[in-house]
Amino acid sequence: MSDRLQMWIDGVGGYMLLLGDRVNIGQAMASAQVDIPIMGDISRRHAAIRRSGEEYILEPLTEMVLNDQPIGGLAVLKHRDVMTLGRGVRIQFTQPHPLSNSAVLRIISRHRTEPACDGMVMLADSLLMGPKMNNHVVCPQWLQDVVIYRSGSKLQLRSKTPLFQSDSTEPASAIKIGETVQGEEVSFCLEPISRV
Repeated sequence: MSDRLQMWIDGVGGYMLLLGDRVNIGQAMASAQVDIPIMGDISRRHAAIRRSGEEYILEPLTEMVLNDQPIGGLAVLKHRDVMTLGRGVRIQFTQPHPLSNSAVLRIISRHRTEPACDGMVMLADSLLMGPKMNNHVVCPQWLQDVVIYRSGSKLQLRSKTPLFQSDSTEPASAIKIGETVQGEEVSFCLEPISRV
């Protein structure tokens, strides 16, 4: 399975799902080979974020600002921290759900990623999607929560009502990459993101 997936959620948007324990952030150019390529005036490899147990550690690879304060070394990220890279690329870090170690990164400046997405989820254990405001991905039209979680090298699915993939009449439990997951109001798909 790819370490980066694009999740398309009908009526909600697109999210990048990052499966590695470390992600590199940098300029969107082929030679950069970064996990989060940003179209902006930043270095080819500007920063890295790595998960260490329950913590996320920011590693600046060039000049950076965290919560409007310049930082010169490693920093532990906290819920709602804002990182500034280069000339005004601002990214907010959140860990919205108390029962999950997964984190969400959102660009809050005018910049965008390549491919474009509404947010990036660093998947630790589980990803919660649904109508609640503390979910990793808020899906206002859904009536229920859907959980994607790791089970070994596979991504599994849990919901109160059955969800199906492809033409199967059996409820889905393991997610098949490239196939749409559907339920009464739920519809999403995970696709691999190829490196440039």
